[in-house]
Amino acid sequence: MERIEPLPLGVFARLNREPEDVFAHVREEGFSYCQLAAPGDDYLYGAEGRRKTRRLLNAAEENGVTINSVFMTFSGQDWSAEKGPSTLGLVPDEFRAERIARACRYGSWAKEIGVEEVAAHVGFIPEDADCDCYRGFVRAMRNLALFLESQGQTFAFETGQESVAVLARTINDIGVPNLGINFDPANLLIYGLGEPAELVAKLGSLITHIHCKDAVRAATLGERGKETLLGEGDTGFAQLLRELYSQGYRQPLTIECEMNRGAEQDADIQHARAVIEKIKRELLGKCTN
Repeated sequence: MERIEPLPLGVFARLNREPEDVFAHVREEGFSYCQLAAPGDDYLYGAEGRRKTRRLLNAAEENGVTINSVFMTFSGQDWSAEKGPSTLGLVPDEFRAERIARACRYGSWAKEIGVEEVAAHVGFIPEDADCDCYRGFVRAMRNLALFLESQGQTFAFETGQESVAVLARTINDIGVPNLGINFDPANLLIYGLGEPAELVAKLGSLITHIHCKDAVRAATLGERGKETLLGEGDTGFAQLLRELYSQGYRQPLTIECEMNRGAEQDADIQHARAVIEKIKRELLGKCTN
């Protein structure tokens, strides 16, 4: 079995270009791991999907990139503060059945390419555990989790759109052991629904993947916070990683930078890489490449 390094450092890679370009760029940025986001229908279905998936696997191998997670996305999502709660993820009744079916296909596709973790924003989970929407969501998530469990896979909740208490209750209510957390500390501050340190203290054992991202809280109640360069926000990222390492965390670290595009985004990613490699040297007691 291939030995995986502790705290493997990678980058969030959107499949929004030809796969050869995507993985060449990951390699050029200096990474050998990635969390792959947004494979579309042209990968998931039919003969075309099989052809493009073979191209994807070939491109990843040629560039020496390991995909350690697949991040699911869904059409029809509106990320604005006004429409987000009714359109995002697997929570809204209107979209749930169609998106659960798609999530199952994502899981099967990920299995076909050798990936054991899928992750997603599930949406704004209701605080009221007795409402019909919450109960329906829990039933659907239990079925999805059981399906993934039958394939030897894990589902990871991307954090941020629910409080720590609601996330803990939801995972407990679903009650399937292959659930984890894709910990994005910046999102907790952007959405103003929790403290990263609280999540690490209470749910650290469930974290299976980390998005290395930082943010500052909103100055005005009800507004959203803003992403910053890693290490320059309010998450206390270095201390969070130290604490998780002390708890036994050795899973992936994925850099996600969404502030800019193009060359500026590449520079943001390299800044984050330098911050993380410094922390890793401290934690692992050796140089990291």
